[in-house]
Amino acid sequence: MSARFLALFSALFMLLPLASANEERAIDAYRRGDLATARTEWTALLDSADAPRGMDRARILYDLGNVSFREGKTLEAVGWYTASLRLRPRDADTWTNLEEARSRAKLEPADRGDLSSTLKRVMRSLSDAEARWLALGGILVVGAALAFEALRGGRLARWIASGATLLALASFVPCIDHGLRADTRPLLVIQPDGVALKSEPRDKSATTSELNAGAIVRHVDDLPEWTKVRIEGGLEGFVPKSAVFAIER
Repeated sequence: MSARFLALFSALFMLLPLASANEERAIDAYRRGDLATARTEWTALLDSADAPRGMDRARILYDLGNVSFREGKTLEAVGWYTASLRLRPRDADTWTNLEEARSRAKLEPADRGDLSSTLKRVMRSLSDAEARWLALGGILVVGAALAFEALRGGRLARWIASGATLLALASFVPCIDHGLRADTRPLLVIQPDGVALKSEPRDKSATTSELNAGAIVRHVDDLPEWTKVRIEGGLEGFVPKSAVFAIER
């Protein structure tokens, strides 16, 4: 196995001392190659009343990505890894596995290496909680700088206050970005051949657009077997529930 695949399995052997019964069963099943049981146990843990949050939840999402990858469900693995990165955005193993899964699924890299992708990755390198703390820190810095200007006065104090204000404005950017994305409920198209966007929730209704595998759409509503989505440009329609994967987990 080449070095770039080692990250796919490494995190599963770093057990927490107080792992839950579900997690212990999941890890044991994964090691034995019983992927179905591992998936069931990890999914049950995510849906339980005392479901883990933050970094612990991100780790389980990552583990489920590994399960999907080993099952050959590369598009679903892309979804799990992407969901994990929203909670743990700087994790190197998850980024490695995400790019490998996207490559196997014949999708463009998540980070194309151009300026736009780099700026987006830097801006989203903080979790929601970290972004809030950064914004709070920016407010405190501005407050201190303004107090210094009020007490000391002079050109230097004004420059310090102006610089602190600019830094504070920059510190708000990650928090604002998280806020803008909070209610979008993104869905990933995981149908290998893409899926037709239907005007009504039935197979024989008119097709209004074709969605490629790996496309991101926005959740609008749920029906028993269909999901109403909105695509870029604002067009809404219906796709089978099995064709999309919720990235917010």
